[in-house]
Amino acid sequence: MCAGPARRAAQGVGHFPALPAGNPVQLTLAEFSSRAIYDSGRSLSGRTVRLTGFVTRDDDGTWYVTRLLVACCAADATTSKVEIRGGQAPPVDAWVTVTGTWRPKGRLGTDAAWPPVLDAGSVRRIAEPADPYEKR
Repeated sequence: MCAGPARRAAQGVGHFPALPAGNPVQLTLAEFSSRAIYDSGRSLSGRTVRLTGFVTRDDDGTWYVTRLLVACCAADATTSKVEIRGGQAPPVDAWVTVTGTWRPKGRLGTDAAWPPVLDAGSVRRIAEPADPYEKR
């Protein structure tokens, strides 16, 4: 059975504004994740993006670019992460900038679409930014 407009709206699926021209486009992890999981217009398709964060890893070796998201202060922080496929995984907690392309995963608006996936074209280690948090 196909989900109707009310169900899609409840899931937060819809069109996002166009991304700025040019490649790569710098996105926060939160914006990349929102577009990857909820954008029915598929604005990430065919675009090269650049994400910055610190490296985390699952027990199975899958690695992620991760950021802490804050609304007010560090006490209310939650994590945002993007699975990285390809590229050599840097050590855990290293700060990196990853440039690559979105790999669609799962059905929009569902748990199967999370965490979003980026196929790495390049992975570059960087110094921790002065402000390591992303704002919600």
